[in-house]
Amino acid sequence: MIRDQHIPIMTNEIQSFIDDKKNLFILDCTFGGGGHSLKFLEKGHNVTAIDQDDNSKSIAKNLKKKFPNISFYKTNFKNLDLIDLEIKKFDFILLDLGFSSNQLENNNIGLSFKINSKLNMNYLGGDLNAYKIINNYKKEDLQRVFYLYGEINQAEKLAKYIVDQRTKKIINTNFELIEVLRDSGVNFRSKKIHFATQAFQALRIEANNELENLIIFLKKTYKFLKLNGYLAIISFHSLEDRIVKNYFRDNQVKKNKYFQNNKDWGFENLTKKPLIASRFEVIENNRSRSAKLRVGRFIN
Repeated sequence: MIRDQHIPIMTNEIQSFIDDKKNLFILDCTFGGGGHSLKFLEKGHNVTAIDQDDNSKSIAKNLKKKFPNISFYKTNFKNLDLIDLEIKKFDFILLDLGFSSNQLENNNIGLSFKINSKLNMNYLGGDLNAYKIINNYKKEDLQRVFYLYGEINQAEKLAKYIVDQRTKKIINTNFELIEVLRDSGVNFRSKKIHFATQAFQALRIEANNELENLIIFLKKTYKFLKLNGYLAIISFHSLEDRIVKNYFRDNQVKKNKYFQNNKDWGFENLTKKPLIASRFEVIENNRSRSAKLRVGRFIN
């Protein structure tokens, strides 16, 4: 039996938007360990789930034994419009940009600081991975990745040091990379987080094309919302949150149904400031500390 210890984040805040509604059609675009979908199913809603992970497919199959009103499609959320969905329009669409425990603890993926995995960080099965980035990218490209995606102020210094170190020895594993980062002399802003967090984040974003995938998703998602349907997105770092914030801002509806985007649709922004996890939730689940939830109501 496949088990997943992933604790869904901000479930109370998400449920608060639909607590008074029954029999909704919900699209969970990042099923993961099924935590959010299970909460929806327990409330009697119908769930369509999407995830690219094989383990998620197995979890959904087991869940269907108890809840027949769930369907699962194995793909990345950016491919939403390429799926032959049984349900075409939804009352609620959720995108949780976090990771399940299965992904974080998978040695083959290597997202964790605690596991000495071979350098990879690609969880989508693409050709690019952290090993190729670290050992093959030119200094200028490494600098771009660390500056744009890791928001590392001394990105040039770090890139130069990595290029120098890899001429002496190929950097093969997470722990070897962490040692290089530690010895680089770069001032990482890491008082509350592991000092390698920014660099790992940058490599993961580059390897999986994360930000572009989010942008692709946002360009098409409105087509799958019913009138007055909700789009809820949980992000975990400032780059993702900025994209989501700008999306709702650029496509907001103003008085007299004036749409900011000069189109015939828009969103009522229900979270002018993002919702964050409660103090109690952060204590119970430390992964929720950086989560930000933004929600919009679709108006056409």
